[in-house]
Amino acid sequence: MSIAVVTDSTSDLPAELANQHGISVVPLNVHIEDETYLDGVTISADEMYSRLPDQKIIPTTSAPSVGTFIELYEKLAESHDEIISIHLSSKLSLTHNSAVNAAAEMESKGTRVEVVDTLQASMALGWGVVQVAEKIADGGSLEDAVTLAKSASERASFIGMVDTLEYLVRGGRIGKAQGFVGSLLRIRPILTLTNGEAHPAGRARNRSKGITRLKEMVAEAAPLDNLAVLYTTDKADAQTIADEVAQYGPDNTVVVAQLGPVVGNYLGPGTLGLGLVRAESR
Repeated sequence: MSIAVVTDSTSDLPAELANQHGISVVPLNVHIEDETYLDGVTISADEMYSRLPDQKIIPTTSAPSVGTFIELYEKLAESHDEIISIHLSSKLSLTHNSAVNAAAEMESKGTRVEVVDTLQASMALGWGVVQVAEKIADGGSLEDAVTLAKSASERASFIGMVDTLEYLVRGGRIGKAQGFVGSLLRIRPILTLTNGEAHPAGRARNRSKGITRLKEMVAEAAPLDNLAVLYTTDKADAQTIADEVAQYGPDNTVVVAQLGPVVGNYLGPGTLGLGLVRAESR
């Protein structure tokens, strides 16, 4: 049985990884004033971050429509027997809901689509999708793929050190990290996703100490199946972190990936982070 793998643009999968594994990526929408863009397609991350600080009207984001998913699923059904669709936390977006509704429509047409809510985002989501694609390429069934997607999500962590909570607050994605607001001054908050929502994971007195803490968190999470160092605007800092934690990556491999326009809209310029999956044997 041929199985197609689908995710959404908040996975922040580098294009080469998605292409290598034959993963279809559905873009979310970015709304800036009276214009609507497709995440990573008609607006790049760099363009988004250059515009964010000066926006008088707060950019917003929205899920792909049910119709967008149906269109993709129908196209994939022409060359595949089944589809697995793996998405960001349903507590952060209606993307999962759109995929579920589209899957129900496809079921009525005779194509099985399994939708997985990872309760994750960025490369904590993306790595699970890659693992699933690899499992399918090795002959895994749709049931195997769903089981692995859920397992990888439970072992995954998305961690971000932000310059300011301003973007999370104004975008309504502050979650359980609300207690940070108003108490930090110049302290750098470190956030993670727990049960699909933003939670505080620590704080650092300055950027340098925050970077040190991110490196410590990699070591604490090891051994790892996958590791990515993430950034919005500071690739050089991300590369430096990656070089220094390479020993913890599988085969000393660390991917440096840019946070896309949707995720970056809520974290803001200057963000550094991690997307990792702990090894099952941990």
